[in-house]
Amino acid sequence: MEIPRAKASRLKTVRLHAREEAIIDRACGALGIDRTSLMTEAAIHEAVRLGVRYSLEPLEPLKKSWPYLPERGDEPTAERVTLSMTILALELVKKAAEHVHASEPQFLVGATLAFIGRLRKCYQGSALDTPEEAAEIRKKLEAIKLPAQYEYRRGQRR
Repeated sequence: MEIPRAKASRLKTVRLHAREEAIIDRACGALGIDRTSLMTEAAIHEAVRLGVRYSLEPLEPLKKSWPYLPERGDEPTAERVTLSMTILALELVKKAAEHVHASEPQFLVGATLAFIGRLRKCYQGSALDTPEEAAEIRKKLEAIKLPAQYEYRRGQRR
């Protein structure tokens, strides 16, 4: 029995703080992609980086706490965003969130901010048409100010 396409994705609501929303929106603008695409790619990237994937092999426990858990404090969230994610991506998000002892929205936000930090340091733009386009995107990404915990440093361990 085939799952109808309409049921192959689900809506996921995430509340963002104003600063988180601004960072994510700037990254989306720099890359020319929508929020759902960025947050989905970030979540899948972080899940795989953590070893969370579709596999029959057991998941290796974290060696230390996940450093990307958003620090929310008492500040109320400013924006509610709805993402349309495939059931495959959502299952990885659920597994990864459980693995790092976070809620699914916390994992999505933390993974996205960490991904933006990695893009700021590592994105080359090699799939673009011209080096000038790539340089412009890198410049926009580098201009995004991130909280220190999301700044990418080579050799970070999970």
